Amino acid sequence: MITNISPLLLKFVREIGILFQSSEKELPREDSRVKKTYLIHDIVWMGFAFLVCLGGLKLGFGSFHQPHAGFMPFLSGLTLGLLALADLISGVVNHWKHEKADKEIWADIHWGKLFLTLALLFAYTILFNTLGFLLATIPLLFFLYRLMEPRPWWGVVIASLVTTGLFYLGFKVGLDSQLPRGFLGF
Repeated sequence: MITNISPLLLKFVREIGILFQSSEKELPREDSRVKKTYLIHDIVWMGFAFLVCLGGLKLGFGSFHQPHAGFMPFLSGLTLGLLALADLISGVVNHWKHEKADKEIWADIHWGKLFLTLALLFAYTILFNTLGFLLATIPLLFFLYRLMEPRPWWGVVIASLVTTGLFYLGFKVGLDSQLPRGFLGF
């Protein structure tokens, strides 16, 4: 087992060392800058995850049967750290071949849809307590489903009703959460 991990670990350390070398023989300038950017992002996310884990431990982890306040923050930080580590390892092993430049990432964004989605979510938070969970969530999901990709109206209505119903069952019935009833009482 250790013999299988050793070559991968050596390759990982070698790649990290290459990224921080100043010589331009091994990597082109643009490629090196992009790789350093992704490396720094992953390290920052791992650092943030570490701080979240520390905060969770400070609040008290408890046990799986009786979790304390720090249980979820600790697990969230652990998940975030593992995902950042997996992204870092994947990038080093694949030499960040499939990563896009910033211009490519921002080129395909539909800004109108983005701002309309933000406006819908803002309106949802304002109307959530007044209308209640059901009356606020069904139209929100209807417009979001219709906005993301035009589909037949009947499919969007069914998807909105089913999704809201499942969330209602999960939170109200399953978890006994207190969802706002709204002015109509449901």
